[in-house]
Formats: sequence, structure tokens, C-alpha cells
Amino acid sequence: MKKIYGKLLVISLAFVVSMCSTTSQQDEQEYTEAFLGNEKVTVDPVSMEKDLLDLVNQHRTSIGENVLQNSPSSYKYAEEHNQYMISKGKLSHDNFEDRATRIAAETDAIGVSENVARYYTSAEKTLEGWLNSSSHKEAMEGDFTHSTLSVQLDKDGRPYYTQIFLKVE
Repeated sequence: MKKIYGKLLVISLAFVVSMCSTTSQQDEQEYTEAFLGNEKVTVDPVSMEKDLLDLVNQHRTSIGENVLQNSPSSYKYAEEHNQYMISKGKLSHDNFEDRATRIAAETDAIGVSENVARYYTSAEKTLEGWLNSSSHKEAMEGDFTHSTLSVQLDKDGRPYYTQIFLKVE
């Protein structure tokens, strides 16, 4: 039985990884447009996490999808990925396969995906950016049951976002 689940996990991860493309230069411009010149906007990461998760779930229910349950055990992976992106100064899905494999092993997830963004100063703008990107929209609207979202600020106070989606049966 474990062999069957293992094969299903590998197939699911391969499918999800193929959906999760790296951010193109055009996407990069769209995701960074939210930081306007010298305007200083204060972002509360904890409030932003809650507000954005609420908006994602509102969007999902508006299209007939289920509300995503919180996955606290996956939060550390979203947080670590934000720290990684901040250290590199760029958006990425680097090391996604490793992250997804570790999350799946800990949560018994049969599918894992993620969305990333940076510099958006409101939950609404972040959601809009993801909806305007076909791969990020597909992840957000996918057949998932759980999610976690980390928002962290770089040294200049600009937010980075990593949302992880899981399908747990």
C-alpha cells in the first residue's frame, strides 16, 4: 500500500512541479509594480497574512471551490522560502521540488503547489497580481484542501509572499 501512495505522490509532485513555472521578466515587473518610488508604506505582515488568506478563500468560494484549511506545520517552509528570496533579492520557486517533498512527507499531502510575490502593499493588489498570472491563478484555484501563507519584510520594509497549497486526503 505504501508503494502505491509513494508512486501517487511522485506522480502528483511531477504534475504540480510542471504547473509551477519560474517567474518571467514580465511577471517580475507586474509583481514589483506595487512599490511606488519613494512612497513609504507600512505593512503589518501578520495582518497581511490573514487578509490575503481571507481574500484567497473568498475568491475560491466565488468560483465554487472549497475554503482552504490552515496548515500550520507548513508555515516554516513558506517562511524559509521568503527568507531565501529576500537573501537573493528576487522572486523564485527555487528548490520547490525539495520543499514540496518535505511538506508532503510531513503532512501526507498528495499535491503541493505555491505562489510567490513581492512588494505588493495590500492584500487586494497581491491577489490581483496572482489572478493576472495564469500559473499562479491555476495554483490558487486548484484542487487543494489546505494552505499556509508567510509574509515577511526585507530590510527596506518591502513585503515578500509565499503561499503554499496542499491537497491532503
